[in-house]
Amino acid sequence: MAGLGPRPAKGYRVVLLGSVAVGKTALATQFACGSFPEQCEPSVEELFSKVIEVNAAPALLEIVDTVGAEHLVTLKDLYIKNSDGFVVLYSVCSEASFEAVRPLRERMGRLRGPKAVPLVLVGTKADLDAERQVLTARGRALAREWRCPFLEVTAKSKLMVDQVFTQVVREVEALAPPEERAPALPTNAQDTWPSERFIG
Repeated sequence: MAGLGPRPAKGYRVVLLGSVAVGKTALATQFACGSFPEQCEPSVEELFSKVIEVNAAPALLEIVDTVGAEHLVTLKDLYIKNSDGFVVLYSVCSEASFEAVRPLRERMGRLRGPKAVPLVLVGTKADLDAERQVLTARGRALAREWRCPFLEVTAKSKLMVDQVFTQVVREVEALAPPEERAPALPTNAQDTWPSERFIG
């Protein structure tokens, strides 16, 4: 079967976390399906999967889109405890959604213990400049405080969408204990994205 690529030797569960209506479903749908949903009905959870190439090796991502409502704390906590990496989202058009990510990060720290948490901070709806409430510099400063990559994205046009998931896999692999890291594969393929971290 000449059309089939190499089978992924590694797989990761990545969870999307953030307030209602920040664009979690739009981000996941654009990344996994290549389409932008004009309307998203809030759901308990949705699962997406896609194989991407990171560090010259294929990786299978299982992406969990969690509901933003706080009444499902137990389910969210289970995902935080048992997943590999996280995308923490806020909308640049919502000051409240930006304020909500800090207690979310604190909860992740309590549930995961002292070890570093592989995450990427993402500001969504970056194309809506007229409605912006959160400056890019504030997102960048928070990412520096958390020591994690930061990107602003536009799911509608797919601006920086793929990079979000490439970066979260890189964070997972960089922070994994040496015995848990996947064995090195032959580096005969070009990496999909540049190797720099998007901290700004």
